[in-house]
Amino acid sequence: MDTDDGGWTVIQRRGQYGHNAYYFYRNWTEYANGFGNPADEYWIGNKALHVLTSGDEKMVLRIVLSNSTEDSTYFDYKTFIVASGEELFQLRIGDFTGMTGDPMERLSGQKFSTYDRDSDASAFNCAERLRGAWWYLICDPSTSNLNGLNLNGHHDSFGDGIVWEGTSSDGAHYSYPKVEMMIRPAK
Repeated sequence: MDTDDGGWTVIQRRGQYGHNAYYFYRNWTEYANGFGNPADEYWIGNKALHVLTSGDEKMVLRIVLSNSTEDSTYFDYKTFIVASGEELFQLRIGDFTGMTGDPMERLSGQKFSTYDRDSDASAFNCAERLRGAWWYLICDPSTSNLNGLNLNGHHDSFGDGIVWEGTSSDGAHYSYPKVEMMIRPAK
């Protein structure tokens, strides 16, 4: 990805590529191994994320959200580490920079959850309830759910779309039409 001096590796891409809304509602093994096509909707895989982020070189995560008019905003985390499968792909994230509050602030230390592997801190299975897969802490309110359903804008359900708290007046009732997550070595 050639943005901000390049060097980015796209680890997740969501958009309007003709897949159904449930394309990212996948099981543990699929998220571990990765799925999709890097040219359209895609998850690099948690095993690959672990390899890419667990070395000596510190990695930066950038999240780019685009609305239906292609207006974009981005947020960076200067610390991004995904632990091994034995540690349930636990997230370590920090040093947020962006225009709004940090929706993932409380997620550092969380383990990855899918509908068939519930690792969140809720009495409910958040991945099942929010129809996605993520480093969930609790299900409500959903502060971030970038692997949620691709509902392409405003919707009536709560928190199960592609959600990033604090960036839309519709809150958890707005699903971003396009999102990319990318990493590169810290400069």
